[in-house]
Amino acid sequence: MKKLLSILLCLALVSAGFCGCTQKKQTVMTVGAAEIDNEIFAYFFDEVYSQTKQDGGDLNDTAAMIEAAVAKCNGYVGTVTQYGQFMFEMSPKEKLQIATETEEEWMLYGKYYSSVGISKQTVTKINTARVMRTSLLLYYFGEGREYEVSEAEIEYYFDQAYVEFKTLNGYLISFDEEGNSIPLSDTELAAVRADFESKRQQLASGTAISEFNNGQDVEASFVAVTNTAYPEGFLAKVAELKYDTPTIIETEEYIFIVIRLDAKTDSNYENYRTSYIETLRGEMLTDLLVSTGKDFGVTLNENRISDVADSVIDIRNSLE
Repeated sequence: MKKLLSILLCLALVSAGFCGCTQKKQTVMTVGAAEIDNEIFAYFFDEVYSQTKQDGGDLNDTAAMIEAAVAKCNGYVGTVTQYGQFMFEMSPKEKLQIATETEEEWMLYGKYYSSVGISKQTVTKINTARVMRTSLLLYYFGEGREYEVSEAEIEYYFDQAYVEFKTLNGYLISFDEEGNSIPLSDTELAAVRADFESKRQQLASGTAISEFNNGQDVEASFVAVTNTAYPEGFLAKVAELKYDTPTIIETEEYIFIVIRLDAKTDSNYENYRTSYIETLRGEMLTDLLVSTGKDFGVTLNENRISDVADSVIDIRNSLE
């Protein structure tokens, strides 16, 4: 079986243009018959470095970051191998997605990528593998598959992670002529709260929200509960509300009448359903794909890997 997978691996890598040693690239590691060149390793090492920095990790622990980048390379090979094993075919829509995402990524980071020796061709390879990964995700965990993620689990995650709502907003503070905030008096606070309570009761009795918005409907907001654009604690409170029930929520400076909507009835639920499965089972899939790559046997050119890592770190430090 391993010999068959090795043959499929070679065919998949060749057909996708993933073999190393082209355009004077250097092989920094091999995973079975697959060669990982310096560009692919640089891409993954840079990705690990970025995540480490974002997480507040130790950027001086180069060995740990190299180990994580090697694992990503194993997963990359595992992805291409399994995609070829199951004989998936790339759809025109998926090919367009790869081209679009590559163009956007190159537009944003192309200058930097070039400085660390990553070509646009390599970015295309990485984005191709990402699309392949999605096919594998749905193969293992999609509807009707052996390890299907139940609809109940997806719905529960969705309800915990996202909220959709309409609001009427007001202030519990006022502003002076210079724009500085000043507290309201007790009388003013009582008046604001009484006004919002009156509106809440009217909404609960069937009055349209447009009646309090110059005759215009209020656009619904659909956001992750981790969104930081809202006052602290606001979205967590929204996530606890019953659907279609006008409720008053106060923060330090604001007062809201919130009507939480059932986002599962909207296109958001279906449009991002695959990303929810990725969140719920992505780590499991990653472990599987990394193991697939490692099973072929991994050989590292430690000197070249160290050179690539040092180069990425040096360039990043020069830009910061």
